[in-house]
Amino acid sequence: MNRRDLLVVAAMLGAAPALRWVGISAQDATPAASPVAMTPDQLMKAFGPVKGNSAYKLAYMQVFPSNPFWQTMKEAVEARAPENGVTVDTIALPQNGTIADQVAQMEDAVTKGYQGIILGTIDAAGIVPGIQAANQAKIPVLSVDTAPAGGDIISLVQTDNIVAAGLGGTFIAKAIGDSGKVLNLQGDMANQTAQARNDGLHKVLDTFPNIKVIDQSAHWNQDEGLSITENILTSDPDIKAIFAANDPPALGAIQALKAAGRSDVVVVGFDGTKDGLQAIKDGTIAADVLQFPGVMGTIGVDLMVRHLNGETIPTHVDSGSGLATKENVDQYLK
Repeated sequence: MNRRDLLVVAAMLGAAPALRWVGISAQDATPAASPVAMTPDQLMKAFGPVKGNSAYKLAYMQVFPSNPFWQTMKEAVEARAPENGVTVDTIALPQNGTIADQVAQMEDAVTKGYQGIILGTIDAAGIVPGIQAANQAKIPVLSVDTAPAGGDIISLVQTDNIVAAGLGGTFIAKAIGDSGKVLNLQGDMANQTAQARNDGLHKVLDTFPNIKVIDQSAHWNQDEGLSITENILTSDPDIKAIFAANDPPALGAIQALKAAGRSDVVVVGFDGTKDGLQAIKDGTIAADVLQFPGVMGTIGVDLMVRHLNGETIPTHVDSGSGLATKENVDQYLK
């Protein structure tokens, strides 16, 4: 696939009404004559499989190894590598690892001479020294899910988090009749992804004068989602909805609501993990914003191999988003 073909494919990821597939960054995009909707399976075929010119050795930097989102991405990366004739080593951050640990892992990967690094990070600013170490060694770095704050990367594959969070905000506004208090269980606000999801939610809900958003950071954590919700049920018992920046805090919120005997609060999660989708099926979560970590991982491997093969690749690919509700959750649970 040459550069023109890559651009056409990327532009084709343009505008499905239910699932928004955005192509590449504006400076690289060329318009497609008739953009078409693509499912996650189709999107994972958009850039590959692609045969490596040699058996490249890649490193995949995994964060939150017990998180279903990152587990799914790991499985996708490891499944795609042999299809492309390359190898990949997963370098997982310890369960309670810090950004200093991940920078050390990056530096170790550079020392071991990996030919490409696929990077998921917990700290967009803190990881910069690790990226710079790879840059100095001329080892290409491709980021998944989170855009780093510095250093040179060859591409970014992620959900358009502003658009995706806006889907959740629109659902909440309709569900509560455009009026009432909404608890926003933010992610770690030092993280670019958390900031974008917060911005996307506010971009929608702030247009409703009778909706008040209460921001509290749950740091992606279920226990914090539980404790914050417990507190808010005391301080603001008239709360009407809860939006969580990822699924674990949403599940924590459900625990608090159940303990308080509250079934009148609309809860919307974010990620589309199995637990989140099952909660929709069970009737405890109203909706879950979908993103597709398997798509991210698969495309990340394909783009890295294409780059190493000498091709020009898109600088930014959106891996898609959607919304699971009780009406469509069965198809995603499959």
